[in-house]
Amino acid sequence: MLGLLNDTLSPVDQCGCGDTGFLTSRTLPIALNHGAGKVINVPVYSCGSSMCDEYRIPSAVASRLDELAEEMEAREVLSIVFSWKTSGEDDTIGYQDSLIQGFIWKFHRRSYEDAQVLFVINGNALVLQSKLDPSEYYILKRLEESKDGIFFSFSKFIEEDEELTYEKYIELEPSFQKELGTVEMEEVEDMLIEEFGEVCD
Repeated sequence: MLGLLNDTLSPVDQCGCGDTGFLTSRTLPIALNHGAGKVINVPVYSCGSSMCDEYRIPSAVASRLDELAEEMEAREVLSIVFSWKTSGEDDTIGYQDSLIQGFIWKFHRRSYEDAQVLFVINGNALVLQSKLDPSEYYILKRLEESKDGIFFSFSKFIEEDEELTYEKYIELEPSFQKELGTVEMEEVEDMLIEEFGEVCD
């Protein structure tokens, strides 16, 4: 079943507003016979815009929410963490990869004051180009998961080609990167703003 859900939960789909939506998780209210309940960490598609509070629930998730509502009523609880299995087993790994890829894809084509995102690689890495010196490029790449959380490495490389394409990058695969540090997933947005300035529209 998890394999099927992996295919169903694409990292990028459609937000409730009709714009491109990125897979993320949020707490959703749920009406129960014994009161107002909530389900935590529900996978949804959201465009991520601060002006939009819409989201779309994938169909596989919607049917699972119905099952969770029944379970909550049977157990008379008002709060539960979303999972694909019963009896509270931890099986979030099934869609964790899609959630992380959805997080990365939302940076696609984003522009900051001093840099712009050129492309996303396999939903696991970002390549940015400096606006101040177009020969400077930066890579934000997902590292192997550790028990401490999800981390990304942040590196820099110089390339004389100021119009680097995805194909050229793959061919080049810069081995002369200078690592600038590692950053936790929750701190990526703040780090990029601190490094390159505010997001430009």
